Amino acid sequence: MAKPYNHRRAENKYKKWKEKDEQFMEKNGMPMDKILLMRDFDRVQFNSDRRFFEKIDYDSEQKLSKAIQPDLPKLNDPQTVEDFLNSITSIAFAQSLEEFGFEMQLIIFLMYRGYSAREVSKITGISEWTICRRLAKLNYAYQIRKTNK
Repeated sequence: MAKPYNHRRAENKYKKWKEKDEQFMEKNGMPMDKILLMRDFDRVQFNSDRRFFEKIDYDSEQKLSKAIQPDLPKLNDPQTVEDFLNSITSIAFAQSLEEFGFEMQLIIFLMYRGYSAREVSKITGISEWTICRRLAKLNYAYQIRKTNK
């Protein structure tokens, strides 16, 4: 459980700050009636802040600050394999993917969506070793196309 608001600590901190502040104002020639006006204003602000901090539930505030918000899908985020293929900007990569067929396109799409090779293997039924081997072949074909251009 987090520490609750401590009245005495806050009051002492305020008094120390206010003493230094008033000494500074006196030293720099501010009239006493203005200093008293500032004292009243600062006291009202301090009391307002104290009322606010007394009511805060620190535990729930910490839980809320640690809560992870889900990532919202982006407007341009491809939802299908066809959308993904249309979003590819590299001609060499798109041609390499066409060469390998739909299975490879699906693997690349799933990996683009954040799945690991093991998860893609479970989804598609293709062994993890085969996926890694096909990715290596795709990379090789892409590198050749990229250097030939």
